[in-house]
Amino acid sequence: MELESSGESADNPPSKGEDRQTLSQFVENMGLLYQDYGVSRIGGRIVGYLLVTPRPVSSEEMAEALQVSRSSVSTNLRTLLMAELVEKVSLPGDRVDYYVLSDLAWQNTLEMRLAAILPLKELAEEGLEGLHPDHPARPRLQSLMDWVGMVESILQRTRDEWQSRSEVLAGPGS
Repeated sequence: MELESSGESADNPPSKGEDRQTLSQFVENMGLLYQDYGVSRIGGRIVGYLLVTPRPVSSEEMAEALQVSRSSVSTNLRTLLMAELVEKVSLPGDRVDYYVLSDLAWQNTLEMRLAAILPLKELAEEGLEGLHPDHPARPRLQSLMDWVGMVESILQRTRDEWQSRSEVLAGPGS
């Protein structure tokens, strides 16, 4: 995929060929990363594209830039909207819907990661319930529970710190 430059403006500075290639690779890598979070590869590419695009983008523009069908973009945008990774915006005098990366995207990505590991704790708890008290698997299952608890605590503290930082950056009355 080669990201297209749609002309120079204050919001869309000129970019060199190597910049476009670097950004294209970044967008592709975001697709692969978000696939690991349970988001489709195209959904991850949309997140990556919105991250490097300095202005709101229509679904048609995304489809063209990412070289995928408009229906695929539309389907993935619905999923990303529900996950609060992207937001729909409108521009004055324009009837087209545009999309931007959500201000909550990183916090919600963290929530996705947390949701992905919490089932490990439940599985370990279920495994421990049925095991004899001196079964050799008990220490490993307990260790898994302890690890998930620690990661959960770290992710929650990180989420809280990010939320506080975002509120400070937004300023009073935002």
